[in-house]
Amino acid sequence: MDDNDNHEALLSSPLLTNKPICPRLVTKDGRSILRQVGVPHHYQSIYKNWFHLVIECSWHVILCVFASGFILSWITFALIYYTSNVLSSESHKKVENERCIANVYDLKSAFLFSLETQHTIGYGFRYMTDTCLPMLFVLSLQCVAGVFLQTLLGGIVIAKVLRPKKRKQALRFSQVAVIGPINETDRRPALMIRVADVQNNLYIAEPHVRLYMAISRINKKGERELADFKDMNVGYDNGWDRQSPLFAITPDSLHSAHFELILIVEGIVEATGMTFQARTSFLANEILWGYRFCPMVVLNEKIGRYEIRYKLFDETESIDEINFKMIDMNSENEYGSSQNISGFI
Repeated sequence: MDDNDNHEALLSSPLLTNKPICPRLVTKDGRSILRQVGVPHHYQSIYKNWFHLVIECSWHVILCVFASGFILSWITFALIYYTSNVLSSESHKKVENERCIANVYDLKSAFLFSLETQHTIGYGFRYMTDTCLPMLFVLSLQCVAGVFLQTLLGGIVIAKVLRPKKRKQALRFSQVAVIGPINETDRRPALMIRVADVQNNLYIAEPHVRLYMAISRINKKGERELADFKDMNVGYDNGWDRQSPLFAITPDSLHSAHFELILIVEGIVEATGMTFQARTSFLANEILWGYRFCPMVVLNEKIGRYEIRYKLFDETESIDEINFKMIDMNSENEYGSSQNISGFI
């Protein structure tokens, strides 16, 4: 069974399917699915940011757009050259040297002349004469247009190739989050999410992990709205305090909660020095209470080296007991800390 089968089996397990499906802000693969309605001057903002819009398009779209642009420019200037040559030949009948463009008699030859001009192939059989001065301006304009299109295409290709978008695909997030003890000594519950970088040689410099909680509620009109967006502290904490959005949560309250945890991993691609960002999210029904992730770094005694077994990446195991206690919400927090906002009590 491959990884995709494991993911589907996990998401279809009774641990998750017996809970209602809630709408989310960010998909599991990191795409924002917020729908923007009533944005003022929407199309105007798109035109102003057209370069980044083109970069975000797929390779098929980019190649089709530029191929169409080149062909359209060749045909446009070919029509101009052919028209000017027809008009000049009517004015100077039977005088070949009086034509604007020598040896251009039809649209096919005009198209070939346009192609040779735009890409500076070099004139041979067909060439521009000094009979029609306005056509010299058109010739210069096409040369500039050709350089502009080629430069623009090269810039977009380089910018798209160097984008660190593909690097984030090497990051893998667990399909579920778990709430369980940190270790065998400290039995207090903690929220845990598993993240792995499957790249062997291309390391991430200065990685940072951020976790946000988006809380929704029902307003007076009966509509569900986003009520709060809290930044959760990720890292080493020295206690569980009231500032945590998950403070005093219980299995029952988790089952009925309406929130979404948005996990963001940022870092610098070591090869290019460009910053990338990978995202995922977890709904309340994707958080398993009383579970922990199975260890996946195991020593292979035959070769004497540790191995990362990714088939265990999403595997969880139940915990018999979690130590937490009921507290008086009006009492002082004995674990008080202004730094920790990510724990339980």
